Amino acid sequence: MFERTSNIDYVILEKTSSVKALGSSLGLDASSLPVMEQLGLLNDFNAVSKPVRQFNFYNEAIESIGVVDFSCMPEIGGYPAIILDRPAFYNVLLKKLPKEKILYGKKVSSIEHDEHSATVKCADGSDIVIGADGAYSAVRTNMYKDLAARGKLSASDAHPLSYDQNCLVGVSEPLDPSDHEMLRRETCDFEIVIPKTDPFYAIYMPLPGNRVSWAVIHNVPRAEAMAGDTKLSEWHPDASVDMSNFVRHQPSPFKGTLGDIIDKTPKELISKIQLEEKFFESWYDGRVVLLGDACHKVVPSAGLGANLAILDGVHLCNLLVDIPSTSLENITKVFENYYEKRSKIAQGALTNARQFGKVMSDRGFISEVVRKLFLNYIPDWMTRWSNAQRLQYRSQLHFLPQVPDRGNPKAQPQEPRMFVDAQVA
Repeated sequence: MFERTSNIDYVILEKTSSVKALGSSLGLDASSLPVMEQLGLLNDFNAVSKPVRQFNFYNEAIESIGVVDFSCMPEIGGYPAIILDRPAFYNVLLKKLPKEKILYGKKVSSIEHDEHSATVKCADGSDIVIGADGAYSAVRTNMYKDLAARGKLSASDAHPLSYDQNCLVGVSEPLDPSDHEMLRRETCDFEIVIPKTDPFYAIYMPLPGNRVSWAVIHNVPRAEAMAGDTKLSEWHPDASVDMSNFVRHQPSPFKGTLGDIIDKTPKELISKIQLEEKFFESWYDGRVVLLGDACHKVVPSAGLGANLAILDGVHLCNLLVDIPSTSLENITKVFENYYEKRSKIAQGALTNARQFGKVMSDRGFISEVVRKLFLNYIPDWMTRWSNAQRLQYRSQLHFLPQVPDRGNPKAQPQEPRMFVDAQVA
């Protein structure tokens, strides 16, 4: 995929024996697609995705209650937002990764690190350990245990994750496009049903191959959420049956009901998870650092999680590739810069996702008024401004040939190269 230019080698530890990409779909946009173009993956992603045009909102009678237009995204960022199913996303990445760099069946049980090296119990010693293993990160658990033992773990980070939503997701088998005009479009419109009475809403996303990616998000009463077993946040196909029965009566924009779409989805591609959000205050300790959901868990309402994690990786990679040596002093400088720059962006994304989720999730008269204002009376210039603010960070890997910035307005200037620019100065 590209020639490594740093003295830092890498290996990926995967706790399962093989990658089984459960879930519904994910979105990539102009914040992460320039990097995919640099890596030679853009055409692969375009081939298995659809560009997003707009979000269409309906009530329980499948009557339109508003539209949010995203057709300005290619102009603002230079790329459309795209939607693809998770198996397709993983397949594109795995096709380019050297097979010998992925070690399967490697569940992290402990981490030791000092001034000279870091060692994961199930792997060889290394210079650093990057925990990109999700909301219930084993790397974070070990790191926080060590911080707590030294009295350096904050009260917020010591508090366990809680959840307030159940989510049922799946990807249908191919449907007949002659029966569904939505499938015949070259673009993907999110079809979102928000009923007045049901405590859940449904999202339908047409995919290539006449398939439909769908998700149902159900608000959980606070008492139940606080008492819930948040370890169930892992993807569990077997846990989906009860929720499937609970939601299947809701009318669908694809004719019939949500239950009809569920019945056209292979059971192994249906899973239930619990959704939570949290900004963790401690992102690194010594030679251990966290990335993505492991340090900033975002609910999927606004589709920001994947792009945030990719840009975390880009920023960290740009710092590490220039590091003159892997001394603890240099590693600390890298991690401090990484946290300073990325944590502010992550906090903003959590706020945006929370606000968008409330617009879709909350019930009651006031919520109905807010939703009506949001969906029908926000001027186009405000929507454009909001997207421009979100897409202003379009970082690229500085050690690869740069791709043109096709967006308007232009992206934020690339971060200075910490070690190289400092030496030049």
